[in-house]
Amino acid sequence: MPRLMTDPATDAAFTAFLQQHRAHALAFLQRLCPREAEDLLQETLAKVWRYRGSWDPARNAAAWLLQAAFRTFLDQQRRRAREVVADEQLVAEQTEAPACAAELRDELTRALAALSELERALLLGFHGQQRSLQELARQHRLPLNTVKSHLHRARRKLAAENPDAR
Repeated sequence: MPRLMTDPATDAAFTAFLQQHRAHALAFLQRLCPREAEDLLQETLAKVWRYRGSWDPARNAAAWLLQAAFRTFLDQQRRRAREVVADEQLVAEQTEAPACAAELRDELTRALAALSELERALLLGFHGQQRSLQELARQHRLPLNTVKSHLHRARRKLAAENPDAR
């Protein structure tokens, strides 16, 4: 149960704290899920206002706020996982909308894990580090055409993992 604060001076200090750290919390949430960051921030602020009795300005209050924001994000992810969407229109809109950064990162990690170590190294070197085919061939001590073949195979595997990306 949240502790109630009846001291107007403490409430004013807490309000000033929230105003001061609002932008930082928003930036944090935008890295997690850019499309819903504003909504998550509002939910976080409402939640911390209810629990402002546990706020201790002598401790790391900014970390306390970010922890509350992260927990709000996790709560939203859990709710979304439990939802059953019956409306086909809503499903179509969600598939057209870009995924949040955390989902994209997880999907990329899974796809890269399906590649062999050499394919992954060549793909990340070529596309991620902008290295030339010749550089990769020298680094891995492979003929140029073998590097090209491995890159082609890696791209095909990634496309097979995600047919919607074609």
